[in-house]
Amino acid sequence: MHGAANERGPADFETAIAATGYGRFNYILLLVAMPCCMTTVFETTTMSYVLPSAECDLNLSLADKGMLNAITYTGMITSAFLWGFLSDTYGRKRLLVVGFLLDSTFNVLCALSQNMVTIMVFKFMGGFVICGPFAVLMAYLSEFHSLQHRSRVMIVLGVFYSAANMLLPALAWLIIPQSWNLVIGNGMFEIHSWQIFLAVSCLPGVLSGLSVMFLPESPKFLMSKGQNERALAIFRWLHAINTRGREQYPIKELINELAATSSESTPGKVAGGDKPVARSGLGEGFRQLGIMFRKPHLKNACLVYGIQFGILLGLNTFRLWVPQLFTIIEEFEHEQHLTHLDASSSQATLCEMLAYKVNKTQHMQEQWLERDVARALHGPEPAGVEPLNDILKCTATTEGRIYLYSLIIGCVGIGAYGVTTLMINSIGNRNILVYGLLLAGTSGTALYWARSSLVTLVLSSCYITICSIASTALVGAVVAMFPTSMRTMVVSLTMMFGRTGSIIGNVGFPYLMALGCLPPFVMIGAIVIAVAVVSRLLPRTVKKPLQ
Repeated sequence: MHGAANERGPADFETAIAATGYGRFNYILLLVAMPCCMTTVFETTTMSYVLPSAECDLNLSLADKGMLNAITYTGMITSAFLWGFLSDTYGRKRLLVVGFLLDSTFNVLCALSQNMVTIMVFKFMGGFVICGPFAVLMAYLSEFHSLQHRSRVMIVLGVFYSAANMLLPALAWLIIPQSWNLVIGNGMFEIHSWQIFLAVSCLPGVLSGLSVMFLPESPKFLMSKGQNERALAIFRWLHAINTRGREQYPIKELINELAATSSESTPGKVAGGDKPVARSGLGEGFRQLGIMFRKPHLKNACLVYGIQFGILLGLNTFRLWVPQLFTIIEEFEHEQHLTHLDASSSQATLCEMLAYKVNKTQHMQEQWLERDVARALHGPEPAGVEPLNDILKCTATTEGRIYLYSLIIGCVGIGAYGVTTLMINSIGNRNILVYGLLLAGTSGTALYWARSSLVTLVLSSCYITICSIASTALVGAVVAMFPTSMRTMVVSLTMMFGRTGSIIGNVGFPYLMALGCLPPFVMIGAIVIAVAVVSRLLPRTVKKPLQ
């Protein structure tokens, strides 16, 4: 079939990539994608596991925890535009390698940090750097797969993200509860178990950067830049790997995408010839942005940005507070056990447990302030401070069970992604967004009435898993809705709006908790239900050819 297409003239990208088949190279590519997905998850999620055990070492309030959860996303937003057009201008592979290795460097520096400010600086830098590889990876993988496999590959990525969300609490469970304490330079430099956890979590980034070095550049990107000879060489190489060299690649010539796009706008010309030249640099970035703000792309772009803002505001706020919420439940149940309260009072709602934690943290912060003032006025050991030290004793919760809950949520995610992978083409991205998010929003609101760890776990798993699948399905739809020249830019902007939601949610969540119990749960539930309704306006994208 592909040979016949080629006899009639040059082949387009879809024909060329389909002719390479599906085989060993695709499996190798997915194998390399696994640590890449882990790196992006680890970058945004490690702090949420560190916070319950680091709150005493860093004297953290609930608002501080919200800021530490949000700071990575702030870095990501700052660099969204930059990475988007750099990738569409200079290529996918180079930015993946540089991005992953730089991110690992900042993670090691973060692990060595001794106070909240330096941790925030390095987490910001990590976020600034990881934003690029995250967006580029989606485009890179989709451009190595034919129509038949493209939607499925996006969902397979979701399985990897779920696996990372499962591996991270397992690592945390293994490392953080340990009583490792390394003191260097007379107490000036301390390394706790949670810092060792931060250092270990940079390993997938190193592995990703080194692995991508051995992969080729995206042939779709090369075609869009007019480098058809290089693209054709890569197609032949892919075909040889997938067919084990048993047959010859049927396509001899590719269409000149650059000439086609240049004829629609003002073409650039090479002196002394009629071959168009590829634009590059900042001007190309603004040109892509200009195309996005015109028909037919403007409506779809605005819809996608709004939907991702809502999904990630709910998902990343709740996901990053889950270890803290389960810590609060454990702490509450543990203190009730110590004070021998009766069974009727142990049936407190999640709400009452939250209120208890908010009051306790505020009380502790006030006492820390009193202690610091007393030390400033009277020196390190003033008279009368001994009883105060007893009250001030901050005990970090490092119960293994809080990591087990997150591990279970990760397992549920993998199972759900597995089912969705098999059914994506029959369900369609839009249906996942509309009906899935309605169910997720209902689960999020229902958490308000949860009375036990088990009910909280079931509702949390439902909410986090469905929102994750919906977010992945939306990015899969974006890849099909927009042309190559602006694809990574739109994916970057989609994620930028999502991350803006993540920042607003994480910074606002502790303040909503302080206001009362209903506001945080109404926020995470209502926003997702609203997004489900808006998702009905999206076009259908299953098996739609890449532009």
